[in-house]
Amino acid sequence: MKPYHGEIKILSSSECIKLLEKSRFGHLACSIKDEIYLVPITFVYEDGYIYSHSKVGKKIEIMRKNSKVCVQVEDVQDFFRWQSVILWGHFEELAGDIATMAMRHLIKKIIEKERDQRRSELEVDFSALLESSIIFRVKVERSTGRSEGWSN
Repeated sequence: MKPYHGEIKILSSSECIKLLEKSRFGHLACSIKDEIYLVPITFVYEDGYIYSHSKVGKKIEIMRKNSKVCVQVEDVQDFFRWQSVILWGHFEELAGDIATMAMRHLIKKIIEKERDQRRSELEVDFSALLESSIIFRVKVERSTGRSEGWSN
């Protein structure tokens, strides 16, 4: 028995933004020379930017050398109902007030999602997170989205 797949549809710009706004996890790809590096990230989407954070490591080292990145976000209900957005842009390391704002949005989104799932609220040492993290954003330059079996 062959599985039935429905029609693959192209998401409109507003549908792509809606998926980005409600999501909190994605995958970021960066590259240097012949090496491609793909990692999961937590993020917040706001006004054309993906905001995220990381410890110093391979991902940050690569993006500091080559700012071109790709981010993929998905919402998969099952094999036949899913949405996916892929976006391309440039990495920007943040500091000062904009880094503080980005980290506050990330923490707020995590806490809201945990509360939605009836889990206990997270206690966060905000200053320690800022001191130990690289806060960054990706300016979305172009994006594309697809879906199957999805009704809004």
